[in-house]
Amino acid sequence: MSRPLVNFCLAILASGCFATVGAAQNYQAPPVLPYGGTPMLQVAPDGAVHLDGPYASYSNPSYSTPAGNVMGQPMLAQPAPVAAAGTPKTFADWLYNDPVPPQFIHRTGFFGEFLFLRPRNAEVAYALPIDGPVAPVLGNEVPIGSTAVVDFEYEPSFRAGANLRLSDSSSLAGQYTFFRSEATDAATINIADGVLRSLVSHPLGANAATDTLDANASNRLDFDLIDADYRGALFGCESCEGKCANVVNYIVGGRYAMMEQQFSSNFVVTGTTSVNSNVDFNGGGIRLGLEGERHTTATGFFVYGRGVTNLMVGEFEANYQQINTLNGVEAFTDWKAGRVVPVLDMEVGIGWVGPRRRLKYSAGYMVSSWFNVVKTEDFIHAAQEHDFRDPSGNLTFDGLTARVTWEF
Repeated sequence: MSRPLVNFCLAILASGCFATVGAAQNYQAPPVLPYGGTPMLQVAPDGAVHLDGPYASYSNPSYSTPAGNVMGQPMLAQPAPVAAAGTPKTFADWLYNDPVPPQFIHRTGFFGEFLFLRPRNAEVAYALPIDGPVAPVLGNEVPIGSTAVVDFEYEPSFRAGANLRLSDSSSLAGQYTFFRSEATDAATINIADGVLRSLVSHPLGANAATDTLDANASNRLDFDLIDADYRGALFGCESCEGKCANVVNYIVGGRYAMMEQQFSSNFVVTGTTSVNSNVDFNGGGIRLGLEGERHTTATGFFVYGRGVTNLMVGEFEANYQQINTLNGVEAFTDWKAGRVVPVLDMEVGIGWVGPRRRLKYSAGYMVSSWFNVVKTEDFIHAAQEHDFRDPSGNLTFDGLTARVTWEF
């Protein structure tokens, strides 16, 4: 081979090597995903979406991204900062931001309740208009007018209590009920029409001269109740489709009761004859019951019902006294005996729950019936007849209730 031809071949070979080295120096390896990695969508400057995977090579747009975001990825909404662990919640957080609880679970709370009740079957007939002084034996007189009766009307009272959550399906409850009632009455008659005969005086301590033209009487009936209960869920549900919630709880607990009946009357003749009676009861026992609610969750309104049977064991103490301002004590006796006193409490009504289910209003009608009770009128009759074998009857309280409840 001639020398010029050899030189030409060497020149071509040298230029090819330099080109290969330059290309190798300018070569960039394609991006390789880590093992198990997931390809990411990236947006190119032309707006097209490309898959960033092996051997997919293009230039990313040169714009900045917030820390934590991947270049070229759509920017995600940043979450609100979270309070550090252990930071106490504010009252506003608790009031407005806590999850809304289901209607049927048990919760801690307290309540105050206004009661407007009337005692029934507790009246006392104390005087009767008759056609003139006659023999002092009850039953010989002829009535000529309306019987004078001291009876009760509706009286305000209150009930207050609290509930302590043990679990979603159980709680402890306590409440105190305060009731006071007083009634007064007065009677008078024209002497030309007749006289007033006492219906509460002892027949052997009376005489025709004790018949009067003016009489008055007062009657009191008070009670205090303390209840302590365990409440457990029998059934509870809430439906988003039906927009309603139902709950039924059972009640097991105890009650302590104090009841006092006081009666006094005055008959103005020669001097004044007063007849007074007191009947007190103290006792306690068990209580069993059911309560239920049905809510319309879309509006917050609900209806409720409650029934509780109380079986109390206690003791009645009673006394009777007749006093004349001139003669002194004309008749006196006292009496004491143990009794079992069943009490049936029933209540129905409607209410409304606030949007956060913390504030609750309710109003309803209640009836409370006391059985095997020694009443004032029955005891006075027993003292007049000297018959204490069974001085008992029934008392009933009924009226309206209005309650405000706050639950946590």
